[in-house]
Amino acid sequence: MLSYRVGDFETFSAVDVAEVGAWRYAEDPTTEILSFGYGAFLTGPRTIWHPGDPLDELRSLALDASIIWIAFNCQFEKAIWRRIMMPEFGLPDIPNKRWHDIQAVAAMKVLPQNLEDLAALLKLKNQKDMEGNKIMRSLSHARKDGSYDRSAATLHASDRYCDQDVATEIEAHERLGWLPPGERLVWQLNQRVNERGMRLDLPYIRACKAVVDKASPPLLREFAALTGGLKPGQVAKVRVWLDEHGVSLPDLRKETVKEVLGKSIDGEEDESLSDYVPDTADSHMRHIGHDCFRALEIKQLVGASSIKKLDRMLQCVCSDGIVRGTLQYHGTGPGRSAGRLLQPHNFPKPTLKADDELIDYELIVRAIMSEDPDFIAETIGPPIETVVGGLRHALIARPGCEYVSGDYSGIQARLVLALAGQHDKTALMASGADVYCDMAERIFKRPIDKHKDPWERGIGKNSVLGLGFQMGAKTFWSKYSKDQTLEFCENVVRTYRKEWAPQVPFVWYGLQDAAVNTVWSGKAHEAYGVLYQMEDIWLSARLPSGRKMWYAFPQKTRRPMPWDVNDIRPGFSYCATKQGRWIRIDAFGGQLTENVIMGMERDLMTAAMIKCEQNGMPIVLEVHDEIVTEPEISKADPKAFKQIMLDVDPWARAIQVPINVDIWQAERYRK
Repeated sequence: MLSYRVGDFETFSAVDVAEVGAWRYAEDPTTEILSFGYGAFLTGPRTIWHPGDPLDELRSLALDASIIWIAFNCQFEKAIWRRIMMPEFGLPDIPNKRWHDIQAVAAMKVLPQNLEDLAALLKLKNQKDMEGNKIMRSLSHARKDGSYDRSAATLHASDRYCDQDVATEIEAHERLGWLPPGERLVWQLNQRVNERGMRLDLPYIRACKAVVDKASPPLLREFAALTGGLKPGQVAKVRVWLDEHGVSLPDLRKETVKEVLGKSIDGEEDESLSDYVPDTADSHMRHIGHDCFRALEIKQLVGASSIKKLDRMLQCVCSDGIVRGTLQYHGTGPGRSAGRLLQPHNFPKPTLKADDELIDYELIVRAIMSEDPDFIAETIGPPIETVVGGLRHALIARPGCEYVSGDYSGIQARLVLALAGQHDKTALMASGADVYCDMAERIFKRPIDKHKDPWERGIGKNSVLGLGFQMGAKTFWSKYSKDQTLEFCENVVRTYRKEWAPQVPFVWYGLQDAAVNTVWSGKAHEAYGVLYQMEDIWLSARLPSGRKMWYAFPQKTRRPMPWDVNDIRPGFSYCATKQGRWIRIDAFGGQLTENVIMGMERDLMTAAMIKCEQNGMPIVLEVHDEIVTEPEISKADPKAFKQIMLDVDPWARAIQVPINVDIWQAERYRK
C-alpha cells in the first residue's frame, strides 16, 4: 500500500534560484542545505533534519518503494537531493515515479503556482509564513563585514519556517489531491525532458556577445550624431527630438517602434499566425524622414531585449554545458508548457534573407564565430540583427546526436474547421491545396496566385489562421492591415464568417451557450463534444480526448451585447493568473473556442511526444506546435518521426482533422 511524505528543503546559496534554475543552483559550490523538513499528516509528527543529524530514517524512506515523496515544485527538491544529498551524504536516489508535485496539480486546475497565493486562495488553515520567508532570504545575504547570520535564534526561526511550509504543503495536497493517471504521464514526461535538458554552444554564445559589444559603440555614436548627442536610453529626450522632427509617438516601446519602422529584429516567434509581413519600410521612411527612421532603427538594434538571452544562457547553464528546467508543466490554461529561464518559446524570428530565402544557419554561425562585425555586415547583414536572429542556433545537439524536429502546420486553424464540421475546407487542406489563396480569392473576388499575389495571399493566410476565434474587424486591422481601411477589414471578417467558414461561428455560440448554461443551472451541458460540468470551485470542460480543462471560481454575470446595449444576456466570468496577477476574466464564445482548440492541440502534441519517447526518440524541447527530439545520428529516422506525429488518436480521426507535419533535421536548433 502506497503512503507519502511531504518534504521541503531550506538552503543557502550565493546564486539566485529564480535566475539560474534549480539544477544549476543545486550544483553551485556555494549552495548548502540548512534543513530538510518532512511529514505525512497535519496532526502527526513532522521531522526537521539538519546536516550532521542521523540519516537512518531518511535512507529507509528513500529506499521504501511504497513511499511517494511530495513537494511544491518538486523539481527543486529533486535537484537538491540528487546534487547534494546523494553525493555528499551517500543517500540513494528517489526515482521520478516516486515523486508528486503539488504545484503541478495547481497548474492543471489553473490556480496560482506559488504556495503563498495558493494557500490564501484556498483559505487553508496553514498559511505560508512570510515573516519566516524574509528570515530565510536574509540567510543568503552577506552582512557588511562579509559574514552571514547563523545565530541560534535565526536558525531556529528557519526551522519553524520549514516546518510551517511542510504543514502548508500537506494541507494543500489534501485539498487538491493527485494528478489523474493520464496527466501524471504527461507530467513525468515533462520532468524527464527538463532533466535531460539542452546542450548550449558556449563558444558561440560568447562570440555573439563579442559581436554585440563591438557593434554597439559605432551605432551609439551614429545615434548621438543624428540626435544631437542623445543616447537611446534617454527616452523622454529622444521623444522630444522626434517630435521636433515631425514624428510624435506616445512612447518608444518595442511594439511602437516596430509599428513605425514596419519591421522588428526582436519579434518573438508566433505560434500559429502568419509569417507574412508587408514590406512597409520604404513608405514609413518617406513619412518620417531618414534621420528619424535611422535613429529608431538604431534604438531597436541596441535595445533588443532578446540580447539579454545571451547572459541568461551563461547564467543558467550547468557545469556539463546543459541547461535544464526550461519547460513549465501546464504553463497555460489549456495545458501547454511554458518557457522558463532562457525562454525557448520566444526566440526572435530570423529576419535576414538572401534571394528571398532565410540565410542558411551554418553561414550565420560561421560569420558570428569570426567575432568580426564588418565581416558579418559584408556576408550576412547588420551584425546585431544577425546575432538576434541567430540566438536559437546556440542550442546544439550533444556529440553523436542531432535534432529531428516536427511542427504541426496551421494546426489551430485545422482543428477549429474540423470541430465545426467545415469539411469542405478540411478536405481542401488534406488535398494539399493552398487554402490561403482560396480564402484570398473569396476576399478579392478574383484568382490569386501564390507568387504573383503575395500580399493578397498574406491577407488570406492571416484570415484563415487568425479569424477562427471570433476576432473582429478592429483587431484584424490592428494586427495585420493597418495600411487598409476598417471597411476593408470588416469585409475580410464577414467573408470568413459568412462565405469561407460559415460553420465556425456556430462553434463559438454553441460552446458559449453550453458553458453559460452549466454555470447558471449547475447541470452539465455539452456542445461539439465538449462536456461542461460544475465540480467544486471549478467549471470543468471535458475535451474530445477525455482530458479536462478547468475554470476556477466561475460566477454568473449579465452583459449587454456589442450590437445592442439593451440586449442583456447571461454570461459568466472566472479567475486565472495573467501576467503574474490573479484576475477575473469575462468568458465569451471565441475565447472558449480558443481554449478548447489549444487544449486539443496540446493533446495531439503530448500523445506524439509520449510515442516518441517510447520509440527511442528522446525529446529535448517543445515549442508551441513543434516537437524537438535528439536521437543518436545512427538512429535518426525522420520518416518514422513524422509518422508518429501523423498517427493521431481516434478522437482526432473522428472529427477528420487534416494533419500536416513539417520536418527538419540539423545539428543546431533552427526554424
